[in-house]
Amino acid sequence: MSNTTKKTADSVTPSPAALMTAQTEQAITMAKASFEQIATKSREAMEQSMKTVGVVTEMTRGNVDALLESSRAAAGGMQTIAQEVADYSKQTFERTTTAGRTMALARTAPELIQLQSEFARTEFTTAIAEYSKLSQTMFQTMTAMFEPLQKQAITAAQIKDLMKE
Repeated sequence: MSNTTKKTADSVTPSPAALMTAQTEQAITMAKASFEQIATKSREAMEQSMKTVGVVTEMTRGNVDALLESSRAAAGGMQTIAQEVADYSKQTFERTTTAGRTMALARTAPELIQLQSEFARTEFTTAIAEYSKLSQTMFQTMTAMFEPLQKQAITAAQIKDLMKE
C-alpha cells in the first residue's frame, strides 16, 4: 500500500525539474506575447508616423503653392497698379501742359481765373475717378493675394481636425 500511495503522491506533485520547465515555458510564452505586442505597437506607431509625415509634406507643398500663387497675384496687381499710375501721370502731364499753354494765351485776369478754375475742377474730378479706379484695383489685388492663403488655411484646419480623429 505504501507503494501505491507513493505513486499517487508523485503523480500529483510535479517534480522540481518539471515545475521549473513549466514555469520557464510559461515565461517564454509571456515574453513572446509581450514582444509581439511591442512589435505590433511599434509597427502601428511607425505607420502613424509615416502617415503624419505624408500629411505634413502635403501641407508644406500646399503652403508653398499658396504662397507662390499669392506672390504671382501680388506681382500682377502691382504691375497693373504701376501701369495705371504711369498712364494717369502721363495724361495729367499732357492735360497740365495743354492747360498751361491755354492759360498763357489768356488776355485778361478774369479769363485766366476762369481757365484756371475749369482746369482745377476737371483735374479734381479726374483725380477722384482715378483714385476710385486705383482703389478698386488694389482691392482686387489684395483679394487675389489672400484667396490662396485663405483656402490653404481652411484646408489645414480640416486636415488638423481629421488628424485628431
